[in-house]
Amino acid sequence: MSIPVSVVDVPTRLEEYGTAAFLVTVSPDGTPKVVHVAVVWEAGAATFRCAPGSGTLRNLGGVTRATDGPDATAGSGAGLGPATLIFPGPDVDTHSWLVDTTGQVHPDDPELALLAYESGVLHRPASGEQVHC
Repeated sequence: MSIPVSVVDVPTRLEEYGTAAFLVTVSPDGTPKVVHVAVVWEAGAATFRCAPGSGTLRNLGGVTRATDGPDATAGSGAGLGPATLIFPGPDVDTHSWLVDTTGQVHPDDPELALLAYESGVLHRPASGEQVHC
């Protein structure tokens, strides 16, 4: 069961769900990566901002930097990548909030990701579809 969430409803949903979410990205070879992040909503840009790790930033086509040594790497920093934010419901009977975004590395801070809002839904299994493991 899904209920659409408009971009204008994001501030209200953040009040309900909080700012902690799981961020899902995909590497160039198709491997999914899930990390836990705190997000900040930039309403004027319809964008979430967060500080994931270097692997997630790489998945978004960005630059990662080690301070010294052989682990220092660089990318173009110009890439865009699909990313999904998942805000779990507080209990099994509450909808989770799923947000599809287009992500990129912040142009002024290579340690931040910008996630442009594309669409969102509140989702949970319909009655009778729940599987209790």
